[in-house]
Amino acid sequence: LTVHSLSGCPRATSAMKKAKLSGEQMLTIKQRASNETQNISTQSKRHFKPPAQLEQAVAALRNGITTMESNLKTIEEENKVIEQQNESLLHELANLSQSLIHSLANIQLPHMEPINEQNFDAYVTTLTDMYTNQDRYQSPENKALLENIKQAVRGIQV
Repeated sequence: LTVHSLSGCPRATSAMKKAKLSGEQMLTIKQRASNETQNISTQSKRHFKPPAQLEQAVAALRNGITTMESNLKTIEEENKVIEQQNESLLHELANLSQSLIHSLANIQLPHMEPINEQNFDAYVTTLTDMYTNQDRYQSPENKALLENIKQAVRGIQV
C-alpha cells in the first residue's frame, strides 16, 4: 500500500520474474496504463471548469445576487410607502366614521338604536339599503327620515 510504482515494489519484482514477461508485453502494459491516465485526465477536464470560467460564473452569480438585493430593497421601500398610505387612509376613515356618528347621533332609524361605534356597520348597511331601495321606503315618515339624514350629513367633509 505504501509503494507507488512497480519498480519500487519488492513483490512486483519477484512476480515479474516469475511471469517472465517480454519487453514487448511490458511496453503494451505501459501504453495501456498511459492511455488510461490520459482518459482520466480528459474526463476530469470535462467535469471541472477551468479557473477563468469558474471566476466568470462566480462573477455572474454575484451580479445576480446584487440585482436581487437591489430589487428587494426597492420593493421594501414601495411597501413602506403603501403602508404609510394605508395608515393615512385608515386614520381618515376613522375620522369620517366619527363625523358620521356625531352627525347622525340624534337620528334613529326604524328598529335600530341610535348610531354608535358598536352598531356603526349595521347602521351604515341599513342606510345604504334605504338609499338604494327608496321605492320600499315611500311612506311619509321614511321620506322625512331620509331628508333629515341628508341634512345631517351635508356638513361632513370627505
